[in-house]
Amino acid sequence: MNNSLFEIVEHTNRSIFLTGKAGTGKTTFLNDFVKKTKKKHIVVAPTGIAAINAGGVTIHSMFGLPLRTFLPTTERIDQNLGNNIPDLMVHFKYRKDKLKLLREIEIIIIDEASMLRADVLDMMDFSLRHVRRNQQKFGGVQMLFIGDLYQLPPVVRDEHILGMYYPSPFFFHAKALEGSNFITLELTKVYRQTDEHFLEILNAIRDGITGDIDFETLNERYQPDFDPKDEAYVYLCSHNNMADDINQKKIKELGGKVHSYTADVKGDFKETQYPNDEVLELKIGAQIMFIRNDTSPDKKYFNGKLAQISYLDEDEISVILDGSEEEITLKAETWEQKKYSLDDEKNIKEEVLGSFKQFPIRLAWAVTIHKSQGLTFDRLIIDAGKSFASGQVYVALSRCRTLEGIVLKSKITPEVIFSDKRVSKFQDETHANSKIEEILNSEKYDYSIQKVIRRIDCVWFVSALESWMVMTRSSKSVDKDQSQKLYITLKSEIENLKLIFQKFERILLQKTQKFLKGEEEWQEVEVKAKGAVNFFFSNVNEKVFSPLKDFYSETKGIKGLKAFNEDFRVWLDDLEEYLKDLKDVHLLETPLFDKEKDAVISMSINKVPTHVLTYQLFQDGKTISEIARERGLVNSTIFGHLSKYAEQNLLDKNDLLRIYPKEKVNAFEKVFKQSPKENINDWKAALPADFDYGEIRLIWNYYLNLKK
Repeated sequence: MNNSLFEIVEHTNRSIFLTGKAGTGKTTFLNDFVKKTKKKHIVVAPTGIAAINAGGVTIHSMFGLPLRTFLPTTERIDQNLGNNIPDLMVHFKYRKDKLKLLREIEIIIIDEASMLRADVLDMMDFSLRHVRRNQQKFGGVQMLFIGDLYQLPPVVRDEHILGMYYPSPFFFHAKALEGSNFITLELTKVYRQTDEHFLEILNAIRDGITGDIDFETLNERYQPDFDPKDEAYVYLCSHNNMADDINQKKIKELGGKVHSYTADVKGDFKETQYPNDEVLELKIGAQIMFIRNDTSPDKKYFNGKLAQISYLDEDEISVILDGSEEEITLKAETWEQKKYSLDDEKNIKEEVLGSFKQFPIRLAWAVTIHKSQGLTFDRLIIDAGKSFASGQVYVALSRCRTLEGIVLKSKITPEVIFSDKRVSKFQDETHANSKIEEILNSEKYDYSIQKVIRRIDCVWFVSALESWMVMTRSSKSVDKDQSQKLYITLKSEIENLKLIFQKFERILLQKTQKFLKGEEEWQEVEVKAKGAVNFFFSNVNEKVFSPLKDFYSETKGIKGLKAFNEDFRVWLDDLEEYLKDLKDVHLLETPLFDKEKDAVISMSINKVPTHVLTYQLFQDGKTISEIARERGLVNSTIFGHLSKYAEQNLLDKNDLLRIYPKEKVNAFEKVFKQSPKENINDWKAALPADFDYGEIRLIWNYYLNLKK
């Protein structure tokens, strides 16, 4: 099962919910998958603690999401209730490095998905579609959800508000998953328990089928006055204060000296995400449990293993492991707060923002249900009273290896067994364990060709061009004639590329379907895919990237164009990445780019900027009109070029008189000295009608800088 599971996640784009009863190895699969996968991935979780334990980051920090409830509507809503879609969009103005990262991700793994709210998942969907310029679900990113919906549910303050738009707060009711080919795969082999009868009881409790629960056998473990003597038991509690009270009472009863161990916290590590107490207060004889697996080759303890403190000093702790006489000396462990980023090769890397170093133990006479998730115990004391929330009875009982290891402080009755029909309905409808091989065989090839199509997709060029043109029109310092001319040329080229892409897309998909039906050889698909990749590389480089880069070279470093160039550079960087990605495209294991068509793709500007060429010709004694004819430009563009030199005080009075008749110079100078204007429109109104805007800008720059 696990190998087939890996294959379907790795070689398809199916979004999958990986579930399983307690102790079936969900966390083990997660750890193995991130080690083996070739897909660019990130690991996120709904809560800080879950994220730290999964080796990832929180969903909210990754996507910059607001903490308030999200309602998927464009209609105005009471701001006290939450955010709507327009409210959400302002949160997606990510830094350049975050944009690149989110565009490179192929799969997002969400651990502890049972605690993921539907509205949070929808916010992720909006973010990814927006950033990736892709209106597929999650912007085309594959989603892998891991968790058990029969355990702890999402925490929702105002479920009635969510209920206005969602059937339940569970992630599977997100709008983003409606109409998707989403499937559920279930790990079925339980490694924690081996007693079949105990497993039957646990399964019936998990499913909420009270008629199938052997309450008689279960309540044989009812011992209300039980007091553990020599053996180590853990008291499972519903709330933090109950667990803290028990632990503090027990440690006080020990007597002796309290030893304190303060965590070493470095960098950015939020207190709400501390995986352990910042200050551990311990005594010799205290019952503790490990909150991490032994990372040494010895593997002497695991997450949830009990022990007793045998020795303490300022910087050393020794314990005797439960069930043995062996004493071991502990070392402090480090938890890291991480951030995902891209390296120079566009591989996703983990960057450590902060760390929390502490001994991997906590007092363990009592622990909460929430903190027990994922842990395994040999002996438990459970009080499954009315305070237990939905799913907590199952979580509590399933922590223990055996029924014999459980002591019940209160009887378990049908009233504390909860069944959520929404969960069982969802899993029944999406369950696909029997279809894994069928799905893999039918989707592997289609998935690979879809990856190629996504790489050559140039439809987003259209909106990028229009956004660029809006920027040029709103900028006072951009040469309007030159930008308009470039826009018209690019619009034609980009519209043509869009049409060709759409044709290629149809052909590639048709050929893939013919192959799957046995009507065509895979080699024919490869040939067409190679043609598409190399066509778009050559044409986008020559007809889109290079002309834009040339224009950028003329505006780079010009006063007043800093903000414009920063936004312009984002598009150029995107085009550069598009072209570089085409060089690396594979169809299954076959590279598609023809190395003979290779060209250096870089934003480095080596050519002489166009305004420099203009100035050189002017220095050679040529007139404005002569320069314009020689360079194939209009007079206004030449005025714009020379205006830059006037701004830098590189033109003298003789230069000015070569450009303007003496009468014009005198006319401007008179107004400049008597009543200088604040903007070019005011200058136009104050000067003789034969002054055009280009002439005004140049001479104005000359006198402004002469004055300085």
